[in-house]
Amino acid sequence: MARFEIDKVRVRNRLAVRREPYWGAPIARGLFVGFRKLDGGGTWIARQRDDDGRQRYNAIGHADSIPYDDAVKAAHAWAKQVDAGVDTSEVQTVEDACKAYVKDRRREVGDANADDADGRFTRTVYGHTIAKVKLAKLRAEQIKAWRAGLDMSDASKNRTLSALKAALNYAVSSRYVEAGRAIEWTGVKPHEVTTRRDLYLNREQRRSLVEALPEGARPFVRALCLLPLRPGALAAATVADLSARRASLRITTDKAGEGRVVALSPEAKKLLQGQAKSKLPAAPLIAYDDGSPWHKERWKQPIKKAAKAAKLPAGVCAYTLRHSVITDMLVGGMDSLTVARMAGTSLAMIEKHYGHLLHEHAAKAMAGLAL
Repeated sequence: MARFEIDKVRVRNRLAVRREPYWGAPIARGLFVGFRKLDGGGTWIARQRDDDGRQRYNAIGHADSIPYDDAVKAAHAWAKQVDAGVDTSEVQTVEDACKAYVKDRRREVGDANADDADGRFTRTVYGHTIAKVKLAKLRAEQIKAWRAGLDMSDASKNRTLSALKAALNYAVSSRYVEAGRAIEWTGVKPHEVTTRRDLYLNREQRRSLVEALPEGARPFVRALCLLPLRPGALAAATVADLSARRASLRITTDKAGEGRVVALSPEAKKLLQGQAKSKLPAAPLIAYDDGSPWHKERWKQPIKKAAKAAKLPAGVCAYTLRHSVITDMLVGGMDSLTVARMAGTSLAMIEKHYGHLLHEHAAKAMAGLAL
């Protein structure tokens, strides 16, 4: 194979434009730096041949911004990673890492976990600037800037950051990037959020919210106002999950508590029966306008706009309704174990977020024991 003095600018300038790189002399045993000539300059590329004759390639960057000597250093650093078992040929960018992580979750854990991660990455990573950043060049400031640009609460930002960190850590454990890069994301700490959930809407405020919604969104949001469910669990419910005879709804897809049965109030039963009328068993119990299931991007903005129109407190979202229903159940005297089971959560979480309500309820009950 011909060798070229690509370390010299005058030589590179005379080369013809072509896809195949012009290779220089080896910079180490089996390691080469090449120059790919383009109409607008050119780029550096590294090539390594292992003992079995397998060739690996790695793009280094544009020659206009990277001198030859720096390209050589980059090639040596990449070769060192490869020798240590790091293989960047398949997974190079943040988006690549996220997709590889989703694939692993689907194989090792199941579709529900993988779908949750994939949905989160679709909303917050894919299509964003951070998606195309190479793992080897990812910096903490880029992660912080990405997080700051997310249109969601601090608690949601924390959950999204955790998902991204999990994908990046998977890239490290799979040797798609060297372990030392992990310092860039482990140093990005989650926002501090209050453990108690204080944004509560009373029944009148919830009615105002529903009335301010577009007609097609009212059944779904009204059901959230009547049941202690995560919005995703309600969105996944099908006609077959509803038992009108037993006045109950079986939850088959949820973050936790899958397979549980939730008792329905007469108002909730009437609403869901109306939504199920003339539908096939596999159809969404409460469908979107086109008959397909609801999802976060479909309920987020309507609730946000309706809350503003109804002059409700800032920060109202679908989870505010779940919190409000759980609060009413506890204040109404339902025992915390039953509430936890219906809500698909643990007693520990009920105590953590609603312990102040339980204490107030207990204090009132104790007051009635006075002699």
